This record gives sequence, C-alpha cells and structure tokens, in this order.
Amino acid sequence: SSDLFAGRDNVLDIGCGRGEFLDLMRDDGVPARGIDLSAESVAQCRDKGLEAEVADLFAYLAAQPDGEFDGIMSSQVVEHLPPERVPEMIRLCGAKLRRGGVLAIETPNPECLAIFATYFYLDPTHTRPMPHQYLQFCMEEAGLTGIEVHRLAPAIDTMPELASLPADFRERFFGGLDYAI
Repeated sequence: SSDLFAGRDNVLDIGCGRGEFLDLMRDDGVPARGIDLSAESVAQCRDKGLEAEVADLFAYLAAQPDGEFDGIMSSQVVEHLPPERVPEMIRLCGAKLRRGGVLAIETPNPECLAIFATYFYLDPTHTRPMPHQYLQFCMEEAGLTGIEVHRLAPAIDTMPELASLPADFRERFFGGLDYAI
C-alpha cells in the first residue's frame, strides 16, 4: 500500500502500467518514476504528466547506481517472469535500495485456489504463481530484512459463493486473491 512509501524521496515503480501507483505517489507528494515494457502504458503515464519510460527491469536496474532508491514497488510483475530470474530481480532491487529503503512486491496468491479457477491463467503471459515463501527466501538471500506478508483482496468480496464454506477452510484455501511482501 502507498503508506509504506510516505515521506520517501526516490521511488521506482517496476511495471508501472497505466500509472495507478505513480498517481498515488504524486497525490502524496512522493517523487516517483516508473518503467514498463508496454509503450502504450508508458504513453498513458506521460499523458498524465507522470515520469515513466519503456525499459526492461533487469537492464534498467543494472544501469542505476547502488543505493539509488529509497522505495521500489512492483505490482503484478513477478508472475510474468521466468521463475529462474526472480532471485536476480530481487537481488538487483536490494542492491539499488538505500539502507532503510522498502521493496514491496504484489502478486497473485497461490494459496488462494480461486485464482486458478478464475483469472490467473486467463493471462497467457503469466508463467507461474509465486508462493510468498519463495519470495521471502529470495529476499532473505538478497540480505533484505523486516520481511512481512500481507494478504490482499479477500476472495469472498468478489465470490460470494465462498460464504457457504466453513470459515476455517475458506480462510486457509480461499483467502486473499493477491498478497504483498
């Protein structure tokens, strides 16, 4: 959520899309820029006066000085990557963060079985879901600390049928559609 980034002075949004997060940062007075592979998305950001450019995240991060950012956001990106490149992405993010900086990654939650029956595989560019335990391991390996997992978008909000399941079962297998780590 955007409050993690309050008071920061150089935030990067990896996979900025149409600029929803960059809009929030601008509203909060936080300097932020975005990168995305889609020229169309970047054009939409620029039309709104947001700072964005077309770039591959690996090449872009590698070209930045170490400690350049005090915040990095990446929403709905890691599930598109070849799984073997995810640790590299997290290592690069860690290297480009200042001490005390924050990295937030949002992605579909594979513990929520409902994502497989609905939207995950509708997108042919999704490679595989990323369990939070895997991303946590990658973050620990990259030397990041203070790792927290937050489940987002309760499935029951968009799938009222889940109310007929016992609460403990629903919570375990049909909780948040997404999570942030």
